[in-house]
Amino acid sequence: MEKVKNKWTAGRIILYLVILLITFLIIYPFLYCVAYSLSSSQAVMTKNVTFYPIGFTLENYKRVFKQNHLASSFLISVLRTFGGIVGTLLVTGLAAYAVSKPRLPGRRWISLVLIIPMYISGGLIPSYVLMYHLHLVNNFMIFVLPNMFWAFNMLLMRTYFEGIPDSLIESAKLDGAGEIKILIKIILPLSMPIIAVIAMYSGVWQWNAWFDSMLYITSPKLKPLQAILQEMIKASSTSMMQMSQSGGQAAQSQGSTEAIRMATLVFTTLPIVCIYPFFQKYFVQGIMIGAVKA
Repeated sequence: MEKVKNKWTAGRIILYLVILLITFLIIYPFLYCVAYSLSSSQAVMTKNVTFYPIGFTLENYKRVFKQNHLASSFLISVLRTFGGIVGTLLVTGLAAYAVSKPRLPGRRWISLVLIIPMYISGGLIPSYVLMYHLHLVNNFMIFVLPNMFWAFNMLLMRTYFEGIPDSLIESAKLDGAGEIKILIKIILPLSMPIIAVIAMYSGVWQWNAWFDSMLYITSPKLKPLQAILQEMIKASSTSMMQMSQSGGQAAQSQGSTEAIRMATLVFTTLPIVCIYPFFQKYFVQGIMIGAVKA
């Protein structure tokens, strides 16, 4: 059998160059943050840091851990991420199965009612009042409960469930299986791709979310990493204003603040960067499922 040779045509070379350029543009900000966080405050102040650290030091990371309750914030972020994933999969799986497989009267209308809130924007003040009366302000469950009821996840899983043959369910019912057993023994094992997709997207969203913690949480012990990072950005902006009004000492302090902020940003981003290579196929599957099923 004659082997097909790869021909390096001009079009293919240009395509690879464009891909390399896009890859560089995506990776560059993270590499810049890493180099920035490992540089001394003097180097940061002179703005000479590019791809590699200048005046290599780990002092910025040490100061981050000492000043910002980073250990407890990291634990809060991990717990809210895993709690959100488990809660989302539990509620989404039950709701999607209820409106897709059982022949319930009006199930299409029920599905529509569940999807409508996805197109309605909630107000901040009513949301805060509601969470206050539910005793969720300054409560860890504020990170988990509201995010369990995402209509888009239910829509995605419902569409996937509808693609599973009804003959499998009918056969299970003939053998005496109930709805819960059918869901656990048949539907969920056949739906692992969409479960993995929803888990990954939900996990990334939960990890990166910060607005809810800024709105509902005032206790430093309950603030996740992203909230700490946002507070540091605000502090950095204040320091820049002071630097413009003061002299060199303020500039050196600003350089130290910038380096610490970059160290916090790297520490916040690193878990997702490390996990992504192992689960990148599920992100691609999510794009394919959304394109084909929708």
